[in-house]
Amino acid sequence: MRDVMRTNVSATVLVVCVVGLIALAGTASASVVIRSRVDDGRWTARTAVSPKKGQKITLRVDEVEGATIRWYRILPDLSRNYTNARRQRAGAPVEWAGYDRIGYERIELREFRGAWEIEPFTVISRRGPFERFRNWIRRLSRRFGGPTLTSKEIGSFWFQAEIERDGRVERSPGIEQSDHRGLSPVVFRVSIRDGDGYLGYVSSFTNVPGVFGSVIHQSENYIGVDCADVLVAAYARWKGRSMKTNYSVAMLVDALPNVTEFDVRRGNPNKEIRWETDVRPGDLLAVKYRGSWTYGHIGALHGDANGNGRLDRGDIVVHAGPAPLHYSPLRWGAFNGHVVVLRFKDGFG
Repeated sequence: MRDVMRTNVSATVLVVCVVGLIALAGTASASVVIRSRVDDGRWTARTAVSPKKGQKITLRVDEVEGATIRWYRILPDLSRNYTNARRQRAGAPVEWAGYDRIGYERIELREFRGAWEIEPFTVISRRGPFERFRNWIRRLSRRFGGPTLTSKEIGSFWFQAEIERDGRVERSPGIEQSDHRGLSPVVFRVSIRDGDGYLGYVSSFTNVPGVFGSVIHQSENYIGVDCADVLVAAYARWKGRSMKTNYSVAMLVDALPNVTEFDVRRGNPNKEIRWETDVRPGDLLAVKYRGSWTYGHIGALHGDANGNGRLDRGDIVVHAGPAPLHYSPLRWGAFNGHVVVLRFKDGFG
């Protein structure tokens, strides 16, 4: 009798699951496709585009007669530091801990309700009623050593379109397509870069969660990055390649040419390092912290911020980990220790 009951319960559960899957398929239909255009170029149905800062981005969905359309922005939760790996104790090897769950939220762009063609960044970049206060907080953050982790002008942005007709809702891919690795690459993404060079492609990873121990799938698809992966993923994007190796900081130190090395204390090198002669924008800065047996962090030199020709505490490094990608001066201390400067070589992959 118990076996019969168990069989009946199992069959019922199976039917409920199948019905649920059918219903879910009806709410996230592949028939809703977001098309995009950069400036006055051709419309494309690609799931991701990478324009430059300042270019016009237009999105559209094929109009359905008698239907209502809503547009949403999907935002990852950047308030947390995610981790797929851990160390049992200081100095111990990193161990895989399993995929951390990245949080997301969906916010309607109400200004575009009912519009089948939109320019989303006319709204995203607009100053809101509290923008002046937020800018004041950001200035304080920079002054006292805290990074600004989000941007409205560069980086990655995710969108979803939702069509409702006669009580039936269909959507382009969204949070529903997340799995254990994070948001699916089929969710429509705009990754804006601030230039065509290597550092421009690095900038396109702004707004992407920081994930210690991120894997190639996550970094290649702008799902999550750590300090080493973001630099390699950006290089691969710049060169039009796919990532082949999941590099750690120590692996990059071994794989790339050593340009120079020195110690940094309170943000200042212990010897004179000249811009363009010794280092240049896009060079990588790997640091071995005091008391550590290996290199623990890496970033990319952004430029001679104060224009004095020397690498010093006022110059900027762009780096991720444990926080999302951010720009910070050397004086903030993230690279205090023994530093080696690395440079990408032709054929690196």
